[in-house]
Amino acid sequence: MDIQKSTRKNRLTIFAKLMLTFVAVLAPLYALTLIINEKGAQSIRGEIAQSIGSRNDSYLAVLEMEVERVARMLPEYVADNDLMALSTTGSAMNDYEKIDNIRAIQRRINLIKYNSTYINEVRAYIPLLKRTILSSKFDTDVNMEEFEALQLRNVPEPELLTFWNDRLFVAMQYPTIPDRRATFVVGVEFSTDKLRRSLGGTIGIPEGHAALLNVNRNWTIASESDPGKIEQLRAYMVERMQRGVYTGYEKLAVNGIPYMVSYKYSELLSSYLVSYVPESYVTGPLDKYQYWILGVSVLSVFIVLFFSMSIYRMIHRPMKELIVSFKRMRIGEITPMASPSRHDEFDYLYKAYNETAVHLKTLIQENYEQKIHSQRSELKRLQSQINPHFLYNCFFVLCRLIKSEDLELAYRFCLYVGDYFQFITRDDSDEVTLETEMKHVRTYVDIQIVCYGDRIQVRFDELDRDIADRYVPRLIMQPIVENVYKHAIRAMVSGGRVAIHMERRESDLFVYVEDSGDGLTDRDIELLNRRLTLSAHHIEDTTGIINVHRRIQIMYGADYGLAMSRSKLGGLKVTMRLALTEGED
Repeated sequence: MDIQKSTRKNRLTIFAKLMLTFVAVLAPLYALTLIINEKGAQSIRGEIAQSIGSRNDSYLAVLEMEVERVARMLPEYVADNDLMALSTTGSAMNDYEKIDNIRAIQRRINLIKYNSTYINEVRAYIPLLKRTILSSKFDTDVNMEEFEALQLRNVPEPELLTFWNDRLFVAMQYPTIPDRRATFVVGVEFSTDKLRRSLGGTIGIPEGHAALLNVNRNWTIASESDPGKIEQLRAYMVERMQRGVYTGYEKLAVNGIPYMVSYKYSELLSSYLVSYVPESYVTGPLDKYQYWILGVSVLSVFIVLFFSMSIYRMIHRPMKELIVSFKRMRIGEITPMASPSRHDEFDYLYKAYNETAVHLKTLIQENYEQKIHSQRSELKRLQSQINPHFLYNCFFVLCRLIKSEDLELAYRFCLYVGDYFQFITRDDSDEVTLETEMKHVRTYVDIQIVCYGDRIQVRFDELDRDIADRYVPRLIMQPIVENVYKHAIRAMVSGGRVAIHMERRESDLFVYVEDSGDGLTDRDIELLNRRLTLSAHHIEDTTGIINVHRRIQIMYGADYGLAMSRSKLGGLKVTMRLALTEGED
């Protein structure tokens, strides 16, 4: 008898078991919440770092393109006959000849100045005449300090950019011999104010800044006005360069404040582009959640106590019915329970179960619809990506045609470009007929023929009328042909060949695009196929071929899309598999 009493005393009561169960459940959840909070902070840091790095890459690419374009144009202007004449025999010219040459030089300089929004002024320094020619006027004197600063013989290790008196230049002298004094110098001055404003808008985050740091020449263009921060960043970049580190993302304490710093080195500009954001911008809001977690934890303890006492009394039959209902829910049979009239806690559980079942069915339906809308939105987003540089190039080609007075070709080129962008900007349908899509590709090829002439031969197979009216996704052919021009055959001296042909197999259509390029190895083709396979897991990868591949898979499924192989022409062969469908334009 005493043994039975002792056993009963040693047994835990249901209340104690419930308490221990809830503690055992909540403790890991509480720890998991803290871990998730920390992981969230790390994830946000990584996403912001990736965003800043992408912005750095984009801004640096644009700036390098602007500087490189100016650098490519300067040799042509240095070899200008009018400029050479003024700099060598100008003192022997009469006033009429001088003015005529100066105006001709100003017209050419004007083309450089308005070629870029970053250019402040273009100057031609002619010591013989003691004149400096600008885009719209000329000075009656030459700033000899500025003239000397832009000469090669005064630069220990020549760089593309020259920084002098808080001014940034790309300059070229004649003759282009480092140890010779220049007869004349053409200097393109970039606006440091515009560069500072553009750097301020690069990062796009409050309290974030960016700076262009040249380590070798010790000059800086930054959106930050605090010289102390700039000096610390410069010292850090010097240490990075000495260690041979040219790109990265790290945490750095600047003036005692932790910053997230992303940097990348440009060989062309011989400078680092550094972007930095206070770490508190990322972690500050997350720190507040830790106090909320603590408050919720305390509240959870009181809820556990109240709930444990309310379900102290257990009844076998209603619990069994509830378990059976949950088993049905687990196999997908989500039906409300027939709730009997009760006056205890199970009445609440039955009602809660029924409400959950109804809500779960609603959520499943909403999730299904949302998935459809998400796929369509993804398709629209991918479809809307247009390379703006193609538009710029079209304008430059059109300007060249007009300047050469080839009006007939300029007229046809305008029609080509008009048809091209009319097709690109249509958003009334996700699908077009195969005939319409191929017509757009031919229009793109016609534009490229105007740009490159007959050096690149493109052959189209005749389109079968049985499939011409079948519907395919919009803008799936042109990005592939554009990729051929951009990466495969544009740089080939002897020109190249492109072949586009199709093959129908039952309800599927196979489109082949082959080129004669010689720049891809078998290893490169294998890597391209791997990128296509992994494209669904890397949404940030939105290059032209990946774009087309994902759009086709979104519309038709994982069995369709693109595949790469070696072409009989010697270059790359892109195989596109489509499902022929009928739609409504």
